[in-house]
Amino acid sequence: MPDQASPRTGRRAFFKAALVPALAVAVGELLGRGRAEAQAPLPDSLPRRLVVGKPDIPPLDSPIVFAREGTNNKGGTVEVLSLIQEEKGDTSFPWTLFAQLRSRHTTGDAVVLQARLYKDGPGWSAGVHSEVFSRNWGVGIGVNIEMSNQYEGTQGFNGIIGIEMQSLGPKRALAGLQIEGGGGFETQVRLRGAADTGIDIPGKCGVGVNLRGNALRMDEGTWVQLDQAGRIRLRYLNGNIEFYNGNRRIAYLPVSSEDHKL
Repeated sequence: MPDQASPRTGRRAFFKAALVPALAVAVGELLGRGRAEAQAPLPDSLPRRLVVGKPDIPPLDSPIVFAREGTNNKGGTVEVLSLIQEEKGDTSFPWTLFAQLRSRHTTGDAVVLQARLYKDGPGWSAGVHSEVFSRNWGVGIGVNIEMSNQYEGTQGFNGIIGIEMQSLGPKRALAGLQIEGGGGFETQVRLRGAADTGIDIPGKCGVGVNLRGNALRMDEGTWVQLDQAGRIRLRYLNGNIEFYNGNRRIAYLPVSSEDHKL
């Protein structure tokens, strides 16, 4: 077992002693068998668990496991697996990591990528962290989610959701979605797709929307509906603030009139 005080040296020795000879044997056997057998599975002699130290490894069913334990106090990142790609072509689709899952299960949970974080210390931590450094025009997105509902049946319900956040307690989480940063935004939340409802709040909230010192703005002629049926409503149109019950206007207030008591 490598010295825990020098994980970098121990890791090099581990790979040299265990992985390199096995890879050499495997590659030599594949080359000797010719091109027809070049796509054969790797032999069982190839190490499937590459572990440095004694980390707490959950009971995984993975055929290959990379794990690392260490005590690092000198700063800098400490990785288990690093993937580096650089593409210089003008017409290209570089994907550094591709993961695909096809499942037909009816009981259980299917997950393509799982991130689990145990935050035992007070330091800044994230389950998934994405950084985008945009140095040219065009779209740059931290996380892109594309959904395609292809179910044509009538059983069940429409269960495809772009992002779901659950607070499992026992204490309440600070926020489900928080947007901040000194760089600022032209628009913090933008809804451009067609939908029956833009924002739905079925949960029990003390305050549904707290605008604090921010204005509420809408186009002229847009309704403010005061009941679930949408019958009691008001709007501003053609210089008048109008009050409606269904399709019947019940009152109006000209905005050009003199100041007076209602």
